[in-house]
Amino acid sequence: MTIPRVMKAIQIQKYNAPYAVSEVKVPQPKANQVLIRIKAAGFCHTDLMALNNDFRTPLPFIGSHEPAGIIEELGSDVKAFAIGDRVGCINFESACGTCPDCRHGRPIYCDSPMMKGITTDGAWAEYMVADARFIIKLPEKIEFAVAAPLMCAGISIYGGIKKADIPPGGSVGIIGIGGLGHIGTQLGKAMGYKVAAVDVKQSSLDLVKSHRLNPDLCLLATQSAEDALKQIGDTIPGPYPGLDATILATDHPAAFEFAATITRKHGTVVLLGQPENGITMSYQNIIYRDLKLVGSLVANTPDAEELVRLVAENDIEVKVKNWRIEEAEQMRQEYMAGKSEGKNVVVF
Repeated sequence: MTIPRVMKAIQIQKYNAPYAVSEVKVPQPKANQVLIRIKAAGFCHTDLMALNNDFRTPLPFIGSHEPAGIIEELGSDVKAFAIGDRVGCINFESACGTCPDCRHGRPIYCDSPMMKGITTDGAWAEYMVADARFIIKLPEKIEFAVAAPLMCAGISIYGGIKKADIPPGGSVGIIGIGGLGHIGTQLGKAMGYKVAAVDVKQSSLDLVKSHRLNPDLCLLATQSAEDALKQIGDTIPGPYPGLDATILATDHPAAFEFAATITRKHGTVVLLGQPENGITMSYQNIIYRDLKLVGSLVANTPDAEELVRLVAENDIEVKVKNWRIEEAEQMRQEYMAGKSEGKNVVVF
């Protein structure tokens, strides 16, 4: 198809301002890049942080770091992809290649990364360029609107579960059943673990109960952690009271001590949430119960390839609400009002 000169985009031109559609130039791929015709691009809490200038993103910039689409043009150095490939892009634009993590094969922890929709232009546009090192081919059975949120929400929760280093057949609690959590409960089951879903909203727990890969136990976080621990013991017994690991997919301050309490002695707590004022856990839980606290960012490209295979092979459900680009501000307002469940996606 003929690539146009200009395109529609949600370009942030002022911090803390409502989302609005602009007309901007279609980008040109460099030698190591591809040009993707965007079919779907997710909305994430991190997009709000970028809008609020939490990352000091230079203005103007195009939002969204959860892209999925079709390759329309290849840079001269790109050999592993072809025009017409269906692809997703994890949220890195580039990595420096020289820092210790880049030299040791961990570019997602680069000291000076460029990140889609966070420090450089993202996916809320009809076209986007992407570094070929950070894109993956999508299985045909995964729709673009489902693939897009897998590129951040999906790989974040998958990376967190992998970092928890849960023993085979072990147990994991997903704390916060939102955009990440409702994917994580299913992934945990697909990976062979016993799964507890934890949230303050019964509607969120009802959602994951409805999935084919549903949790072994659903816990309302409005109860005491001690009562929750008893329920875990009744349903998911083990040599120690509690779960082998808990994954914090929420920013809520009360969730951190709750998660620590329901994690078994010598277990692992994985932090995905980004609470504005940091996290608080009692030293008694961490020290006397020998808990390990692990931070997790997103998964790398090979892990993202594993994830989409796992989603396709296990028919994992991703709850999405589709929006047109002109409805982006309405989408943001609904999210901030706490009315969203699952993932919001702008489709083209």
